Amino acid sequence: MMTSGPGGAVRLAAGARTIAAVEAHFAGSIGTAGRFLDPNAAAIAGACRLMADRFVRGGSLLVFGEGAQASDAAHVAVEFVHPILVGKRALPAIALTSDAAVLTAPAGATPDGSFVGPLTALGAERDIALAMSAAGPSSAVRAALATAKRRGMLTLLLAGGPAPDRTLADVIFSVPEADPLVVQEVHETLYHVLWELVHVFLDDREGDLRSFLEDPPEVTTDRGGQLMAQVRDSTRQKCRDICALRETVRVAHAAGIAEAARAVAERIARRSRLLAFGNGGSATDAQDAAADCMAPAIAGWRRIPALALTNDIGVVTAVANDIGFDHVFSRQVIAFGRRDDIALGISTSGTSRSVVSALAEAKSRGLLTIALTGYDGGALAGPGTVDFCFVAACDYVPRIQEAHATIWHALLAAAQTELAEANSGGRR
Repeated sequence: MMTSGPGGAVRLAAGARTIAAVEAHFAGSIGTAGRFLDPNAAAIAGACRLMADRFVRGGSLLVFGEGAQASDAAHVAVEFVHPILVGKRALPAIALTSDAAVLTAPAGATPDGSFVGPLTALGAERDIALAMSAAGPSSAVRAALATAKRRGMLTLLLAGGPAPDRTLADVIFSVPEADPLVVQEVHETLYHVLWELVHVFLDDREGDLRSFLEDPPEVTTDRGGQLMAQVRDSTRQKCRDICALRETVRVAHAAGIAEAARAVAERIARRSRLLAFGNGGSATDAQDAAADCMAPAIAGWRRIPALALTNDIGVVTAVANDIGFDHVFSRQVIAFGRRDDIALGISTSGTSRSVVSALAEAKSRGLLTIALTGYDGGALAGPGTVDFCFVAACDYVPRIQEAHATIWHALLAAAQTELAEANSGGRR
């Protein structure tokens, strides 16, 4: 989507290397997802079965990770506690990364103790511990997994890069990919699939969890085998769906993403900041965007000033209580936004009033405005509403969110390409 910039100045088309960076990221994301998810469909079905068994026994899901994976942990918790699938039961899930006070307290400030403390306090034998790492798991993640195993919890590890030690967790899914952003995108599809398809086992007895406990659908029975096959086949279909959606987005938006990346790079070169916001799973995606900027996962990338307007719960709840939730982000845009800053608003429907309001406020103040949406784009896709609107044209929220991750990562990779070339005095 090509638009005029603030003040009506038409931006120049992005250079060939910037467009190539966008295309390369989409190709890597699509190819890696296909190579990983389809062959692991049976193992994913088995993990869903094991998780269902813990949930029906009253277990909770405890999720943790560092850096961008801390926002993924929060995303997992949102999906399980507040299921977007109509009629699905809320499942107890806790992101151990959400309480900054606990993580930074002296009792958990040792290199290995940040997750061990809350895991020990909150966890029980019947629970599930899910760790995420885009590369080799850190000592803190390893220590938490070891603690969970000793306490009898079911342990799962989503990793990337070189295959980790298989003894670290009961179930390990390792994406053999060096790019941590691509690994994270595959992880997002994977934890969405775990959340979506654990319900196949939970719903097998029409919601009667007591009958599940008395006669669980073992894999060796005909019924158990049918459920495993159903989940396996559904995993493969979901893999095809997200790969197809990413390709559709690439065809529709690659040039626009590259142009937006150039506009972002121009502002970052002037020491502008990114303000990111959204609700629910999109709130955690906004947190991820800020983390990607402030703590780059790629060696050599420039640190970009960024704020996730979802992070300060005191501000969010004060505004929501005193003025109304529609203003929780626009109020912060007024406080923090400076002309030539960048506002990134994420809404899967394109109609979230808090996001629409904040982007309108940002545009009126001269910020560069970028929207990520789904469905038909909603209000955010209207002419002149924002400078750039990228629509993942789909009506299913998990796939939309996964496509949003790829759009953002491709945009960021292209912006970093622009910044590197400007720093080296490169010419196209």
